[in-house]
Amino acid sequence: MKAIKPTLPSFSKLPKTYEALCRLHLPRTLHDEIELDAVTEIMDHMAGHALNKDQADYLETLAELAEAYESANYEALPTLPPHEFLAAHLENIGMTATEWGKLIGIDRSTASRLLRGERRFNTAHVRKTAEVLGLEASLLI
Repeated sequence: MKAIKPTLPSFSKLPKTYEALCRLHLPRTLHDEIELDAVTEIMDHMAGHALNKDQADYLETLAELAEAYESANYEALPTLPPHEFLAAHLENIGMTATEWGKLIGIDRSTASRLLRGERRFNTAHVRKTAEVLGLEASLLI
């Protein structure tokens, strides 16, 4: 059975109850890329909004279904060392080592050494970086 791409209302008109959200798109095990794309579109549509409990539960259910499909069908990406991950993340968001250093209270040379892997992150670096960049601290350990 092929997934039918849902027609999504604006977020303000999105159903408020779990049951009504299920009528929009019934959560079920994903079998192919088309179904994954449909679920991902709904998740993207809901992400970043203030959700009520039913909406949050529905979004979490879809995320678990997508994660299960991806785990079963895609090879896991290699984990980067913390300094490489952070350097790549900063590049992706257009932030320099100097800007990052200022945000967490370190000088430019220390920031550069940390990002090159010449120094290890300490607890304060991890905590402040996770806080100011909205990252999971575990990515920096």
